[in-house]
Order: sequence, then C-alpha cells, then structure tokens
Amino acid sequence: MKYFSVALWLTTCLPAFLFAQSVTFSELNFNSDSTTTSGDWVELVNSGSATVDISGWFLKDEDDLNLFTIPANTSLAPGGRIVLVNDSAKFAGQHPFISNYTGEFSFSFGNDGDQVRLFDNLGTLQQFMEYADSTPWYRAADGTGRTLEKTDPSLDPNDPASWFVGCMFGSPGFAFSPCNDPLVFSEINYNSDTLADSGDWCEIWNRSNGYINLNGWNFKDSKDDNIFYFPNNMNLAPDARLVLAHDTARFFDRHPQVTNVVGPYDFNLSNDGELIRIFGFDGKLRFSIVYNDKNGWPEGADGDGYTLELLDPLQNMNAPADWFTGCPEGSPGYAYDPDCNAGIAVVQRGELKLLNSLADETVILEIPKALLTQNSFLRVTDMAGRLILSEPADKTEQVLDVSQFACGIYVASVSGTTSIITGKFFVK
Repeated sequence: MKYFSVALWLTTCLPAFLFAQSVTFSELNFNSDSTTTSGDWVELVNSGSATVDISGWFLKDEDDLNLFTIPANTSLAPGGRIVLVNDSAKFAGQHPFISNYTGEFSFSFGNDGDQVRLFDNLGTLQQFMEYADSTPWYRAADGTGRTLEKTDPSLDPNDPASWFVGCMFGSPGFAFSPCNDPLVFSEINYNSDTLADSGDWCEIWNRSNGYINLNGWNFKDSKDDNIFYFPNNMNLAPDARLVLAHDTARFFDRHPQVTNVVGPYDFNLSNDGELIRIFGFDGKLRFSIVYNDKNGWPEGADGDGYTLELLDPLQNMNAPADWFTGCPEGSPGYAYDPDCNAGIAVVQRGELKLLNSLADETVILEIPKALLTQNSFLRVTDMAGRLILSEPADKTEQVLDVSQFACGIYVASVSGTTSIITGKFFVK
C-alpha cells in the first residue's frame, strides 16, 4: 500500500516538467542475481539536442542522507549515456567493456522497492521514480539477472507502463537492442490438462551456431535448493532442442516419439507463475524468465491442454506478448509446426511381451512387426521414471543387455507412428 499511495500522489501532484527533462533515467538495476552481480546502478540518458553539464548533480534514494554527487567535468552529449554505480569492482567485473560509468555511491536500492531521485547542482529535483518488485511493476527484474529498461525517455519514470524487462544482465551504457541469447527457454508446460497429463516440462533451444556443452550445467526454479543437473557429457547441437521433464514416465506416455528428453527432477513448476533459470558449469546464471498465468499471459497454457510457445527469441521473453499457445499438448523437442502434426493418429496402447531372460543378463522382447517402422523406438525407464535406455526398435525380437542394470523393476515401451506398447520386467 505504501508504494501505491505514494505513486498516486506523484502522478497527480508532481510538476509536469519532471517528465520532460532532457536528462532522464533510462535503465535501473536494483537487485542483481547473486551469481552475476554488478551491484546496484542507474543509467542516465540525454535525450535532448544540446550537451548538458551534470557536474555536481546528485543522486538520492528515499533517504535524504543517502547522497552521491556526480564528479566534476561530467557532461552528456545529445544521446549520451552514463551509468551511476554503487560498486565499481562488481560493475566492471560483469561489464568489462563498459567505460561510461562513474561512482561509487554508498547506498543500495531496495530489493522490494525504493525511490530514485536526481537533483541538479542547485538542488532542484530533475527526475523522480518510485518502483516496486510486485504488480504492476515487474517481478522479472528482481534478482533474475535482468534490469528495468525505459520504453521512451519522455515517459513518466514513475509509471510502471513506462518500463519493460530487458535482456540478460541489461545494456548499461548503451541503448536497448534485441536480445541474442545463445540458449533460451522455448516452450513451457506448467499445468497439463488432467486428461492429457505429461507432467511439468520445459524446452531449451540452442540458437547459436556452435555446440553447447552442458556438462555441469543445471536447471532451477525460483528456489536455489530445487536443482536438476544435466547428464554428463551432454552436448546440445546448433539449433537443437532439449526437453527437461519433471516426470519422464508421464511425459513418454503422452509423447512416446520424443527422444531428446532428460529428467526427472523432484520439483514442480508452479501453476501460478514461476521464475525458471539455467546456470553454467561455473555456477553462474546464463538465462532466466518469469512466466505467469494471469496479467495477459496465454490462458490456454493454464490447464487447458496447451503450452507456452516462444514467439520471438530476440525479445526479452518476460512479457505475455512474447508467448502464444501452440498445438494441443505442445511440440516438445521440436520447433512449432502450425499444422500441429496433422494426420497423426491417436496413440493406441498394448502390452509388450517378455519372451525370455537368459542368465539374468539379457531380456528378449517380442515386438509386433506392424509396429516396426523407421521411427520406432525402444525406451526403458526405472520405476522412478528415469530413462535408462533409448534405442531404435528394428527387430521383432529385441534383445536387451541388462547386465549393468541395478536390481529392480523396469518399464519397457516401444513406440511406432501411431501406437505404443509397454511391459515390465524384473532384474534380480
């Protein structure tokens, strides 16, 4: 309530000239991701046609005792930008090629919300904003590795609609440009239809021209303790996609032909909206988004049998307009196809027959000849849903080497173009 009431007063009572000054706030970093922190900082831009000397101007948050004076001989040419930072070492460590910054100021911007005020050298208030980390402001700029970017310099900085969530780690010292992340989330299934439940899953996409070695990388939601490590020696090829499935058994039940899948993991994606993140082998954040089930986000993905499909990888991906509902049950592991796989018949299920077991080292499975096509695959999972084996199915009697399997019960499934058969076997 504090931020709403103050913001309402500001919108109605602040002089209009505060929103028409040539030197304005253009980007704000108020809460860095802890693994890639650049400290707190705010970017100023001169949107006017004349150079402005900002020597002696000063920055404050909501506390009048917190004050930073801009050094002498600091001017902003038309279109020029400067970043005011509270920690030069952290900023330079994260942005080593940015030189148009100055500092340090001795205070921090509040992670839950704060004021940012800019005064000229005569003490006249030139710019004011009061932000928060909750609606109508953006959760996706709060500790996710992203920043608040101003849509247009002439807009009211105190209005949440004047801002959007920028690219990973922001664009300090430069104007915003389209994002170009090599690895992105490209599809999200966070709340399946109860009649077509494939569990929670999300898809990542290598947009780069080179392989991405995922050895030591991990996937998290908003809780740092919820973590899934990618399998060792996994390389994601250029333009390749990979599905991260919470429950691989349920996933394969609905998507038996998808082979580029890893999992399971022991946490769920929230039905109400969630921060999801990818971290590199060094423990540092690589990519994050915050999806939602309201505020304009596609409703069909919230329990109605659809997924969130990425519309444009060059956008920041944290706005409802960046996503759409694609095909029923989505397109995991593949690029979206507007035809939605037209002509694929409903999956029919049957029982896979266990023919023989020899010396507890091999298992022979009988597979109907009609099921065998060039796209037929055999998969074996344990009772926890972990994928143990995946290989083409090309024989009516498929021999499995189980000599290295741990003792326990396993589920084998063979999928063809339109059918899937399953069966269980036991390894002593």
